[in-house]
Amino acid sequence: MDAIAPAKRPTILASIGRRLLARIIDSGIAVLIFFIVMFGAEVLSAFVPAVTVKGGFLVAFFAGFAYLLLADALPNGQSLGKRFLSIAVVDRKTRKGCRMSQSFTRNAGVLVIIDWVWIFLESRTRLGDMFAKTIVIQTGKLTKVRSLADIYDDGKPGTA
Repeated sequence: MDAIAPAKRPTILASIGRRLLARIIDSGIAVLIFFIVMFGAEVLSAFVPAVTVKGGFLVAFFAGFAYLLLADALPNGQSLGKRFLSIAVVDRKTRKGCRMSQSFTRNAGVLVIIDWVWIFLESRTRLGDMFAKTIVIQTGKLTKVRSLADIYDDGKPGTA
């Protein structure tokens, strides 16, 4: 008797709505990081004269910005917003979580608004995803497929 191999679960692309909501959550977290670092700098400036409000602002700004740039390199390619919404950024070929260099590449786009326009095209990938060679997929028990375009197969959406 031939053993039947279990069916390979298709890679399902994350919806635009989930991706956008995850970005909003992550932006909120970046703002929260900014205010926490800013508050810490203000408290520290009362005891350490070398710490200035201007310096605290710069450190707080870069801490929040660093989170936005590198958050997708957190374990399994999931920023906190993506983890909350059960989506992940993975390498297009290996399907492993996004590396730090990929997270930096996909999020360092100078023209972020133009970058997001690309998500509405058939491939549903931002310019940053194209440059970093990543895709954003549903994880966990999320298996809702709205159309064949949701299924990603070897770089060609909708061919599974």
